[in-house]
Amino acid sequence: MIEVYAIADHPGPPLPDVNGVRAVPAGRIAALCADVEETALSPAALWAHEAVVEALMEDRDLLPVRYGTRLADEAQVLRAVAERHDALLAALDGVRGAAEVSLRVVAPTDGPAPAEAAARVHEQLAGQARAATVLDAGESRDLLRAAYLVDRGGSAGFAEAVATHQRAHPDLRLLCTGPWPPYSFAER
Repeated sequence: MIEVYAIADHPGPPLPDVNGVRAVPAGRIAALCADVEETALSPAALWAHEAVVEALMEDRDLLPVRYGTRLADEAQVLRAVAERHDALLAALDGVRGAAEVSLRVVAPTDGPAPAEAAARVHEQLAGQARAATVLDAGESRDLLRAAYLVDRGGSAGFAEAVATHQRAHPDLRLLCTGPWPPYSFAER
């Protein structure tokens, strides 16, 4: 069984010695993957997958692959990548030189939830990013869950912009994390 971690340029920089990751080339791109035991998917395995993707992101642009993407063998990996080569290459080009920064805007525990303020914060931050997407907040007290595609060197500046918004909106709680692999922008 092979777990796929990411799609990257081929050829690319030498792969780090992490989890036995190897490249399965398909034209101008390659699937970065490793052999895995056929075990149940679990939170611990999720975090191990994330650690590998983050290590790969250190020195290359990549299109992260969702956790749990497993194929039987290299031939199946090659077929899957080759079938979507052009779309995967375009998506990789779309995230080239960028990382994801995530934002949660949490409603106050007392008083009304200022959803319009959260929407204004998102609109202003989206204007500072290459791309932005609103994520499902689910059943939480989150007024907003969003992801922003920012230049790799710009994540600290983006976090400072979030801090500025936090100071301007003490009635909200803004939680900013990243930089992350650009998962939210991988399937555009």
